[in-house]
Amino acid sequence: MKKSNVVLIIVLATAGVLCVAGMIALFGYFAVKGVSSRPATDAEKELVVDAATLIEYGAEADAKCGEYKMTRNLDATTMISYECDSESLYVLSSAEINPTPRDARQSFVLEIGAYKAGVALGGSDATLHRRDELLGGLGDDRYAAIIQSGGKNAGNILIVRQGRILHSVMITGLYFDDAEPIRELMTPVVEAGKKQR
Repeated sequence: MKKSNVVLIIVLATAGVLCVAGMIALFGYFAVKGVSSRPATDAEKELVVDAATLIEYGAEADAKCGEYKMTRNLDATTMISYECDSESLYVLSSAEINPTPRDARQSFVLEIGAYKAGVALGGSDATLHRRDELLGGLGDDRYAAIIQSGGKNAGNILIVRQGRILHSVMITGLYFDDAEPIRELMTPVVEAGKKQR
């Protein structure tokens, strides 16, 4: 084989490896960041729980705290998210709109596992105490837990699947241990999802 052919093969092989590595990096970026994102519309904001709503229940936070975002993902899901991180309150709320109810059921199971793993690996003494009855009969599937830290109630994790939409809320700095306010909090977002989708 001529020396020029060997060089050409090495160059083409290197280019191929770099191209594959670039495609993997690009796929990873889009998997994490989504294909596209923009600020959420007013209608999309109705699908999540925000700090302004929690102030009605005693949260100490600025009603304007937080940021809404809509992201389209590679797996054909759309995610509307809201996050508020203040000194006295943390809220992470999302509505994941899946292509099918089956996809939403799978996301429901994965979401519960992710929260459990996050608390377990968080490096604190936080624990989750499952209390699904706090959500009553809301949604097709439901998961509720009280977050405890240092033996005291510190927040909640609430997950409701209705059809192909998965509503998820994590709150710290405020907690609910009674079903009535939790249903008051979650029913409007679930109903908004039914109307919009």
